[in-house]
Amino acid sequence: MIYQKFRPCEVLQPFVECYFIWQSENPITDTLVVESPPTGFCSIVFNIGDPYFLQNKKYEYLQVPSQFISGQSIYSYKLFLKGNISLAGIVLKPTTLASLFQLPAFEYTEERIALESVFKSSVINHLADAIQLATDGNEKVRLLEGFVLQYYLQNKPKQDSIDYAANTIIEKNGMIHIQDILKDVFMSRRNFERRFFKKVGLSPKYYSRIRRMGYLLNLIAGKKKVDWAGIFSECEFYDQSHFIKDFIEFTGRSPKQYLEENNELANLVDKPKTNHITW
Repeated sequence: MIYQKFRPCEVLQPFVECYFIWQSENPITDTLVVESPPTGFCSIVFNIGDPYFLQNKKYEYLQVPSQFISGQSIYSYKLFLKGNISLAGIVLKPTTLASLFQLPAFEYTEERIALESVFKSSVINHLADAIQLATDGNEKVRLLEGFVLQYYLQNKPKQDSIDYAANTIIEKNGMIHIQDILKDVFMSRRNFERRFFKKVGLSPKYYSRIRRMGYLLNLIAGKKKVDWAGIFSECEFYDQSHFIKDFIEFTGRSPKQYLEENNELANLVDKPKTNHITW
């Protein structure tokens, strides 16, 4: 199982977290179940392998579109894969759906929407074909970056205070008080929360909670033993009951159960290094 991450070019760094390539070296004969916690990011994904299915609180067993765009995930979800895995994707910063692609972010929360219903089908089909013909990961990522750059040049997005606030929450891994953010945005709390929801699809407080939990789960990914006291302190939870409440809410299990049962991608591959695109 190969998983690679790539950094975006400098001009796209405010909008793109990374690109990724995920593929199996051989066809998978038995169904592989992979779990993913909420991360605070959105995505655009091209699947040039076999179809796969998703399960979350909204969908019991959804066949994921071959090319799709997804908004914020509120809870952990499961992927059911079989056959050839071959995906190439773009991990988007929290406001990018609205800021760069001019899309209503809240309509994409907990969804996987076919790209052909959002962008011109001719553009998507041409790009999917090119990705399928690409001979290596670097070439696939160059195609993905070219797609994003096209919309960057077309829409000329400019970051505003909501973009900066959302990216600050990302950088602080959710460990920042909304009141501290308000000091730098120069607007009322009500106006800030309304505009944040429009651009991110979630309230700033809820988004901060998701981002902190995503950071925490990344810290424990692939581990069977965890220093919970250290994690508890690093992630700045007020008390143990608050920590357990959030953990169960976002993962559906207690911390102990999660370690015993989780099937995150981190358990299947080495933690990937992030590469630079070679042009």
